Amino acid sequence: MKFKTLHTKFILTFTFIIACISAGLYIYLPEKLEEEAIVAIATQSKTVVEMAANSISPALFFSDKSAVEDEIMMIQKSPAIEFVIIRDNDGNVITSNGIDKDQLSEFFNNTKNANGVSSNGMLYYVSSPVIYDGAQYGILSLGISIQPIRSEIATAKQTITIILLMIFCVGFIVVYFLSSFITISLRTMVKTSERIASGDLSERVNIKTKDEIGQLATAFNRMVDNLQKALIKERDLRLLKSRFVNTISHEFRTPLTGISISTDILESYQDRLSTEQKIDEFHKIKERVSELTDLMNDFLMHSSVESMRDVFTVTGVDLVEIINRVIEETERISASESISMNVHFGNPIPIIEGDPKLLHHVVKNLVSNAIKYSLKGGEVIISLDVTEDSKFIKLSVRDYGIGIPSAEIDKLFTQFYRGSNTSEIPGTGLGLSIVKEFIELHNGSISVSSKTNEGTFFVVLLPIPTMKA
Repeated sequence: MKFKTLHTKFILTFTFIIACISAGLYIYLPEKLEEEAIVAIATQSKTVVEMAANSISPALFFSDKSAVEDEIMMIQKSPAIEFVIIRDNDGNVITSNGIDKDQLSEFFNNTKNANGVSSNGMLYYVSSPVIYDGAQYGILSLGISIQPIRSEIATAKQTITIILLMIFCVGFIVVYFLSSFITISLRTMVKTSERIASGDLSERVNIKTKDEIGQLATAFNRMVDNLQKALIKERDLRLLKSRFVNTISHEFRTPLTGISISTDILESYQDRLSTEQKIDEFHKIKERVSELTDLMNDFLMHSSVESMRDVFTVTGVDLVEIINRVIEETERISASESISMNVHFGNPIPIIEGDPKLLHHVVKNLVSNAIKYSLKGGEVIISLDVTEDSKFIKLSVRDYGIGIPSAEIDKLFTQFYRGSNTSEIPGTGLGLSIVKEFIELHNGSISVSSKTNEGTFFVVLLPIPTMKA
């Protein structure tokens, strides 16, 4: 039979240990008690026989048989003394009392002058020389009953047996509940781990003790936390990958289709197209190529944004110059949609420290988005000023376009996220996440407020370098 549970093994092991200890005590204690009792009897018997020998020595010296008999009777008044033997120096029995021939034969065969327990274990033999006036006149031997001691030892043995049985039972109960207390925490961990293994990663081990099991539970929960984070990260990566593929397939299809249409027109109708029509188709192709270039730049920028944390160049940056350059670069697009670009600069605007390429990307993305999501004939307002505490440069970009649903604003800077009302407008969903990364690289911040069909307002704060003393 195999005992699989730790609880059972614990109980059996400690029950076996308690049983072995109890059995050892059951054997050892009675023997020890008997040994101590015999030693006590020997000491007491020696004293008794020596006193008796002193008492009987005068009578033996004067060979007064009557006096000897009287002394023997006096000695045997003690209930513990079973018999008395007096022998001469040659060992011949002078007189005896309380002993039959068989006992006398055993006495001479087994002990004679020695002290010890009789063969039946009921008597203790003890002898002492009878000395008077410095000379030995015989040997006095007594047979002292140890039956009362035997009875007391038997009673003590029964008591020890009862006590050991009680100790065994109490020990078993203590071991049972102690093992239950110890293993219940482990069983809790096993059940929790089984639920986690079945896929429920929200489960945690609820053990708050300060012992090793509590530490194990804490480490276990920490491991599950890390596992859950890793799985969430893996899920997010799969989702990002799916969005990435979908975005590429969708966003690349539109400009490629436009390029394909324009090239087909130029190829099929080149003889019938006027120069202006051909130039217009070439412009369309150029615009589509520019869109593809921007898309590729976004994807490349996204893939390398983490590595830029360690390599971006810090130099003096004039944001006024960057904004003016972006206005020039987006002028054709804004003009084609009849969108007016209004720029307001505070005075003066200090030079800040940063990477001009990254900050150019930030400004261009915000301005391009404002144009892209504005209604035809709308307005984009760009403002650059210093905050009242003179610690930051404040760049704001406002449009009056389609806006962003309030429930989606928190997701605006998530990679590949696009608003529910922008499905008809080209875009990768990467631009604002990259913008946020670049601004944070410069220890700045970006915030947004928006209402559907009323427009969007972005505010960027970039720190102004402090003057070194």
